[in-house]
Amino acid sequence: MSISDFVADVRAPTPSAAAELLAPDASHLVRQVENLQRRLVMLMRNRLSHSRLRLEGMARRLRHPGERLRQQAQRLDDLDMRLRRAFERSLNTRRERLIRLETRLAGQHPGRQLALLRQRLDSFAERLPRAMREGLKARRLQLQSQVQTLQVVSPLATLGRGYSILLDERGQAIRNAAQTHTGQRLTARLGEGQLQVRVEDNHLTPVTLSLLD
Repeated sequence: MSISDFVADVRAPTPSAAAELLAPDASHLVRQVENLQRRLVMLMRNRLSHSRLRLEGMARRLRHPGERLRQQAQRLDDLDMRLRRAFERSLNTRRERLIRLETRLAGQHPGRQLALLRQRLDSFAERLPRAMREGLKARRLQLQSQVQTLQVVSPLATLGRGYSILLDERGQAIRNAAQTHTGQRLTARLGEGQLQVRVEDNHLTPVTLSLLD
């Protein structure tokens, strides 16, 4: 629709009035961009919060964190990429709409307003990716710190220092000789691999064991 179309309408008796009718479209575009920013930031926070809760659950179970933590780090990278792509697509769409709006308003005098709108849009495009990068960097540092902590307290770290864990037929850890009986078969879990052993004598401390053939 051109300015002449608005002039012919009873609602826009002059070119100036027609320009005023077109100007609200620009404000609406800015509001859409601001809403997009808020939704993307909220999405990023929700996804990162969900990853943090899953990581804390793993820490409480004291399982070896290596593989799952690598998966969490990969998911953070994937989330970063998806958010960037989604933001770029939405931003490009709104830039195209702004260009079309500029074309519709050509020949009128809303130049300063359009310049301000373009400046705000460029500012959003610059600030949001930077905020996303900083947030993801902080999460990665936190994840690395938790990895180091879990590696210290992990039972597998203890096994790696030369210790072993004895497990009965049900997989329960043996903590004292009274839990065993002569001839009982146990599994000795080592830092690398495991052994099948048999109790020869459980009246002494420590329990006397022999390897099974």
